[in-house]
Amino acid sequence: MHQVALARLGLPLVDAANLDDLADRCVSLQRWSFMLVLAPPRITGTTGLAVNPIAIF
Repeated sequence: MHQVALARLGLPLVDAANLDDLADRCVSLQRWSFMLVLAPPRITGTTGLAVNPIAIF
């Protein structure tokens, strides 16, 4: 899965995400749909990088 998704499709995989703050924000806004934006740095040959995900309501 990782070889296909990461290398061939360029699809970022997010492991161990802390979603508690996002869940609290969804409750406060009473909105459950959002667009998740990930922009990992373009560094080739790596298997894991830190990203700054942004949820846009």
